[in-house]
Amino acid sequence: MLAHSADKPSVDLFASDPRGPYDTGTFEQMWIDEQSGEPTTNDPGDKRHLMIQFWYPATIKPNAARAPYVLHPELYSDKLGKWFPFAKTVRTNSVLHAPLLASDKPFPVVIYNPGGGNPHFTGTSQTEYLASQGYVVVAIGHTGLNGIERFPDGYDYQLDSGDPEPTAAERQTMSDADAFRLEVERTAKTMMPLHVQDISFVLDRLQTMNAKAGDRFRGRLDLEHIGSMGWSLGGALSLQASRDEPRIKAAINLDGWLYTDVYQTGTHRPVMQIHQSEDVMFLKPKQSAAKRQTMSFANSLLWQFFSKTDADWFDVTLQRAHHGHFSDRILLAPWEEQYMHPRLAHQITNQLTLEFFDKYLKGSTETPFLSGIRTWSQVQILQQPARGSS
Repeated sequence: MLAHSADKPSVDLFASDPRGPYDTGTFEQMWIDEQSGEPTTNDPGDKRHLMIQFWYPATIKPNAARAPYVLHPELYSDKLGKWFPFAKTVRTNSVLHAPLLASDKPFPVVIYNPGGGNPHFTGTSQTEYLASQGYVVVAIGHTGLNGIERFPDGYDYQLDSGDPEPTAAERQTMSDADAFRLEVERTAKTMMPLHVQDISFVLDRLQTMNAKAGDRFRGRLDLEHIGSMGWSLGGALSLQASRDEPRIKAAINLDGWLYTDVYQTGTHRPVMQIHQSEDVMFLKPKQSAAKRQTMSFANSLLWQFFSKTDADWFDVTLQRAHHGHFSDRILLAPWEEQYMHPRLAHQITNQLTLEFFDKYLKGSTETPFLSGIRTWSQVQILQQPARGSS
């Protein structure tokens, strides 16, 4: 069954979203890593291009025009899916190039990493919320898995450096679950180190901006308190970066599966995983056995990761949520009524995300939901303090 008509997408998709005390600004830039080639293409002369979008606390004028959801739609392939043409019409709550809010303290920074096959702005429901709560959020469009086809400088991009999918011969010797698992593993092993490199490059640029005279962010970024979060592959990347990039101090994984060696080592940074529950498999009677097997296997890797992690960790299950509940994608099309309402899923995710980053990036002790003082009936939270802590 489809959702009621009141829940169908609107161009003012984010207008009713709960927000923090601050208005928000946004802008997007193209950055080029001049020190790195582009390993996802066959041209050795290519340089790594990235689209980067900022959200931040801002001072805006009354009735200022709200920024489009997709700031540069001409850069992306319409093959992204049926949701993309509608997404081009959506407005956000932020104002383009609004002045940064005056403050006597710098703002902590959160890196946002989108899911595989999705542009960086598909987490706007989360990035805008964090910015309205006093964070500077920087979303990275990881080229190769974000649907981009061209860049503002005229560079045409095509992913052509290899195929992570199993060959026909390989498929003949394995189950559907094993074939899918191999594809994900190859994608992760190919892309994950590159995407961690992207994060390091972005952090270097932020350091330069924070020190540069005349830059809007000069002296305004708290680069001693940086978090990373993401959805799906971007969530797994955030956990990977918490181990591999020492400037990341805390990380959140929104329903991402771990297929690199981070599950074998864990991390020394506080982490939180928010994910769907296995009961969603039984809401779809035709769900394949391969899908069920793959999900169970992915969950086993997550618990291996937790067992190796010596910092605080939180495992959060949202009952009757599915994978799409952890990004904007579910808001861009009618949803099925047997699942959790998408707005509730986003409200819960944003509240827990805020408490987590406030605790580990701002030093807050106000964590009513993470500490269990307040609860939701649809949520189960398991947690383990750092080894050796009381």
